[in-house]
This record gives sequence, C-alpha cells and structure tokens, in this order.
Amino acid sequence: MGSGGSSHLEDKHVLIIGAGYGGVQLALTLMKKKANFTIVDQKECLHHNVAAVRAIIQPGFAKKTVIPYEPTFGSHFRRGKVTKIDVETKKVTLEDGTELTYDILVIASGSFGPMKEIEGSCEEIIAKYSKVVEQVKESHDVVVVGGGPVGVEVAAEVATIYPDKKVTVIHGGKQLINPEATNKFVEKVTTLLKDMHVEVLIDDIVENLDELPDQVRGSYEVKTQKGKTVHADIVLKCTGLKPNSSSYSNGLSSHMTEHGFLKVNEYLEVEGLKEVFAFGDCCNSKEPKLAYVAKLQADLVAKNLANLINKQPLDPWKSDAVKIFMGLSMGSRHGVLALKNGYILPEFIIVNVKSKDMMTGSYFKDMHQQIPA
Repeated sequence: MGSGGSSHLEDKHVLIIGAGYGGVQLALTLMKKKANFTIVDQKECLHHNVAAVRAIIQPGFAKKTVIPYEPTFGSHFRRGKVTKIDVETKKVTLEDGTELTYDILVIASGSFGPMKEIEGSCEEIIAKYSKVVEQVKESHDVVVVGGGPVGVEVAAEVATIYPDKKVTVIHGGKQLINPEATNKFVEKVTTLLKDMHVEVLIDDIVENLDELPDQVRGSYEVKTQKGKTVHADIVLKCTGLKPNSSSYSNGLSSHMTEHGFLKVNEYLEVEGLKEVFAFGDCCNSKEPKLAYVAKLQADLVAKNLANLINKQPLDPWKSDAVKIFMGLSMGSRHGVLALKNGYILPEFIIVNVKSKDMMTGSYFKDMHQQIPA
C-alpha cells in the first residue's frame, strides 16, 4: 500500500481539469496539503446540480446552488475551457489559446445530463433557474420524462411545493430508478410518489420527445409508443447521461471508450499514460455516476498523487469503498436512502442529510463560504 504522505506535493504542478464535485474535493485536499496545483473550469462557480431539482421548482432557492470558485481557491483557480491536451509536451490549451503546463494531469470533467448543462456566470445560472421556476409556477399539468433518480426527485419537488398540480412521470424502463434498484427500494419510491398523487407510467417511451421543448410553458400533447396521450403545460426532460469529453477528445481520443469515457486502470490512471489520472463521471469505472462516488475517488487520487511524487506504490480503487446505493430526496420532508447491500435506512437520516436543504449548507461550508439567506 502507498504511503499517502503529503511531502513534496509542492514540487510538482498538478493540473485539474474540471471543478465539479470530484475536482473540487481534490482541490480542497490539495490546498490543505499546500500543494502546487491549478484547477480549471469554464464556469466561475460550482454548480451544485444535486440541488437543481429544487432550484427549478422553488422560488428563491437557485442562489443556494452556485458557489464561486475564486473566494475558495484564489490564484489556484483558472477560468477557461480546455480544448486540447498534449501529453507529450505536458501542455493543455484553453479556448482563448492560452497554454498551461503541468507535471501531473487529473481529469475530472464530469458529465452532461439532466440539470447539468446550465452554464454561465453565477448570476446567469440563477437567472436561468428563476425563469424555469416561473414557467413551472404558471403550469398546471407537469410531465416529467424519465423516471430515473433525477426525474423522481423533480416530480416529488413539484408535488411537494405545488400539491394541486397534476404531475405525471413517463419512464421507459421496466421499473423506476434503474435496473439495479431492489424491489424494496422501488416500492418505497413508488409509494411516496403515489402518496403525493403523482401518476407514473412505466415501460413506455415518449415518441415525440424531440418535438417537445424542455422547461418551456405551453400546451403540448405528449405521445407514447403504447398509444397514450398526456396533456402537458410544461415538459421537464430528465433523461440521458453522457461524459463531458470536450476537454480530452482532442488529444486522448485513443484512450476513450466508444461512449466517450476515459479508460482507467485500477489506480484511476488513464490506461497507457503516465502521470495522467481520471475519475468521476468522465471515467469508465463501474460505479454509479454519483457525486458521492466522485468524492471518494477524489480522495484516492489525492493519496496517489502523493504516492506518485514520493515514488511509492499506488493504492488501487476498491469498489467496496462505495457503501451507499443511492439517496433520493423526495421533497423537503421525505426521501429514501439505501445501502449497497439493499438495506433501507430510516427516513429521518436522508431527510436531515439531504432532503431538508439539498446539502447546500454542507457544500458552502466545505468551500469556506457563507450560504446566502
């Protein structure tokens, strides 16, 4: 096993691409160890997208989902979009032509998916959320397309804040959440949605999805492959997850899977490359693409950076480090939290940890900033 020591971390320049949950966790650790590092992201703030399901529904909540990078990281933070990686010269090129050099590269560029593609300044992100809030507020019939974790949480948020609205979830899978969810977990989620008077259509696909605008109030007929037609005043699309490969596709394409994930070995190094790590949603590790998993992997990468610099053996990533299967908030008063072994924990735990404030307080605390009132 590696030493995990922090000595000599200041002797090598670590460049982190991506300041999402994993990248921020790694950067915070490196700051504590007084390491020499730079973290790059095209946004100026951490977009706490776990809380986006509430930010698009509850008025005034959006300001609690953006946390500026500069007050936390200072000169360690560089705003910019990475467009090219050259592992031979150890240089990264930004969209404006600026070149950044590194000794060790870490890629934590995350993924695109439901509630993840909002970009811009802190004020612009808040403004975009606020616009959706108004669209939802003025709608009565709300159709959520996708009954995965995000879709279920969004439906529960609408039903909690606006109990008089008609909310329908349409999901193409055989069961809600995902195929790995236990019957007990799915039953618990389904019961909570039923208690909130949310209608759920399972094993049916919206066939005119491309014709339906996302998060825009209007009057729509949502048509499914099984012949059902559901009226909607607004459609909230909560489907699909793909890696954010724009930063590494130019330079590391031969190290990507067919779906765009970076291939990593047991130490979370990019296969075939030295001094290049990748973790979180952008890599092909088998674990669920969750913020919780990305933060666990960030801790391992931090140890392995020290091991690498100190010429110690690297520590392997172990799947059994992941103890939690999933924790769903279902409005501010309910939720479901299950361990990987299938055991469902008492509801008050997930309510206090996540549902009450969507973990906004803990993330502002981690970033050493005051949460907006």
